[in-house]
Amino acid sequence: MIKQISLIVFLVLLSACQLHQEAEKTKDPLVSKENASSSPHHKEDLNKFENKFVLNKERSISSTSSKYPYWPDYKITPLEEIKPQEWRNQSDIIYGWDWSLPPSINPSERSLMGLNRYFGFKAKIQKMDPQFPVNGVILLWIDWKSIEPSEGNYRWDLILKRIQEANKNGSDVILRLLTSSKARKVKGVLSEKNGCAPIWLKKYNIPKYIGPKVGANDNYDPGHPEFHKRYLKLIQSMAKTEIPNLVKAAYVGYASPSLGDEYIGPHGKDVDTVKHVIERLDAWHQAFEGMEYKVFMGGPSEYGFNKGFGARRGFVEKYLYTLPDKNIGQSIDQEGYVIVDESSPILKRNPFHGEVNEEYEIEWTTKYRNYRFGKTTESYPYRYFCANLRLLQMRCSYVHNKDTIYPELLPFVALQLGRTIENTPDVWCFLRESYIDANHYKRKDFKNRQISDSEKMNGIPAKNWERWLYQRDRPGFETEATLKIEQPPNMWMVHDGKEYDCIARKGKKIGLTVDPRWLINHKNNEVAIKITYLDDSAGNMLVHYNTSRGKQVASIPLIEDDELKTATLFVKDLSLKRESDFNHEENHFDLEFEHSENEITLSFVRIIKL
Repeated sequence: MIKQISLIVFLVLLSACQLHQEAEKTKDPLVSKENASSSPHHKEDLNKFENKFVLNKERSISSTSSKYPYWPDYKITPLEEIKPQEWRNQSDIIYGWDWSLPPSINPSERSLMGLNRYFGFKAKIQKMDPQFPVNGVILLWIDWKSIEPSEGNYRWDLILKRIQEANKNGSDVILRLLTSSKARKVKGVLSEKNGCAPIWLKKYNIPKYIGPKVGANDNYDPGHPEFHKRYLKLIQSMAKTEIPNLVKAAYVGYASPSLGDEYIGPHGKDVDTVKHVIERLDAWHQAFEGMEYKVFMGGPSEYGFNKGFGARRGFVEKYLYTLPDKNIGQSIDQEGYVIVDESSPILKRNPFHGEVNEEYEIEWTTKYRNYRFGKTTESYPYRYFCANLRLLQMRCSYVHNKDTIYPELLPFVALQLGRTIENTPDVWCFLRESYIDANHYKRKDFKNRQISDSEKMNGIPAKNWERWLYQRDRPGFETEATLKIEQPPNMWMVHDGKEYDCIARKGKKIGLTVDPRWLINHKNNEVAIKITYLDDSAGNMLVHYNTSRGKQVASIPLIEDDELKTATLFVKDLSLKRESDFNHEENHFDLEFEHSENEITLSFVRIIKL
């Protein structure tokens, strides 16, 4: 009997040993213990649990470009084919970028995305059917001459019918009245029939407006008394209609060499001291009383900002062009980091805050468009990527997106627009660097930044684009910019010889800090952390963070295949090093990344509330 029991025990032990050996053979190589005691760098006795990183071998991006290998090849994707990148509920590693967000997240109420544009009344408004959450709108560009064909005879009913048509097709409307051009050049021919102002204005002998440069428009002078008086009557007449209630937003501009009534006042003058500009803004304020947030200007005006108006710029395709910019609080600090001042004139009021990201047609590679972005479309997907991330870094609430070159990115942008620290679903940091020409920066500087001799010779480093997640070099956490990508041509603000961006930072240790306001009202601090990195060395990338159970470490395996990848880590109760008194001077990092042996290369880090 005893022999039989001994034999059974032996067989059970043998079977257990064999099962253990098989498990070791088939074990997923992308398994990490979130256990600081297993790391030679941390000896604390901490909570132990395992976290598997499953490698997803599918690639969402196909690129044939050697210059821009991390972005898709050039192709304009129709709106109805654009879908969000899939959200995944497990820790994993994917190739390329990750723009996914939980499907429960909806766009901000303050966000708008322009998805189509219509001139006049002829074209039928098409039904929009986006397959992703977005506060989509269409733009109606309407000539004054269509609204007032004879003096005092207003046809606002035409716009009301157009709004109704748009609403029936599932679209809200942004209104843009075009008022100043007497004649416009089309295909090289200047013709009054292409102008926007009423023909009957000719009898008042209104002089030509002389702007900063000659272009396709031959404009009336908006400040001339005869023009100004009738412009005010136009806006006062609109105020008596339902249009201000029905539109999502409305544009107030001035006169420009190109189509669109760009700017907000006469060139070279302080617009807040120009009487007719003040009176124009007053008229718009009266028309949108109680809805001032709907009005956006074609240029900055403190008088307009104080009325509650917003503003729209229009050249984010040149994605470094607003460094610095007082009105949206963009500057570079003495360490070279791009910073955002949320007390700046626009951001502190949170009105309409817009950009235009539209110049991606093949036409822009031709002589007709002066090769504005080069002679090929090879850089277009990278430029589209940079432009979208920059407008989000600038805290925009609106973008006009004419063509989509990187379809996975657009749904992400739609959910990011119009956010503040109080309602953003995620925070992120793009660890990058460009080099701004010192003279260009000095001409626009509003903080009297000191420029070193080295910066005069080599350009001012512009480090990182950040949305409430910050990377800073501190003792023991030094980094250097890496992974150079050639910029699109004609970036006039960049230092000569530095026509490239670095899209990552490299270091033995890299530290990031979360703005402590972000998690104040979050119930359980459950988050997902997405880490985009270049897998350029073997070993492990260690991710250190804190929870209510103490310090934790996740280990992400590296295989040195030189691929750009994104790892996703789920954390049940992330704790921050501080809850208030946030500053960049100390190295109290909420996330610390390090290589087990060498350096790591980080490009993009994002933390998402769950």
